[in-house]
Amino acid sequence: TWVDLILPRISDMNFVQDLCEDLYELFKTDKGFDKATFENQMSVMRGQILNLTQALKDERSPLQLVQMPRVIVERSHDGTQGRIVHLSNAFTQTFHSRKPFFSSW
Repeated sequence: TWVDLILPRISDMNFVQDLCEDLYELFKTDKGFDKATFENQMSVMRGQILNLTQALKDERSPLQLVQMPRVIVERSHDGTQGRIVHLSNAFTQTFHSRKPFFSSW
């Protein structure tokens, strides 16, 4: 199934980091590029990938996915570079309890 194809990739934080780096290379050439805004967007995207990964593992519905708490996954600011070995050492997760405005659908 498509889940079997995508789940191993999005579960791998090295793959996710490679994706972020590829997006950085693509977008940094834009005249109005702002690195801080980009990093904030990547934090949101990493959180969405984390939620999607969990939803796929738990076989949740799309409605259950959008009702999950929002997660922001920021890179830690310890100055280290290179491959990610442990998620807990490389990223900080922040959970937000406020439900999306469309959760009552």
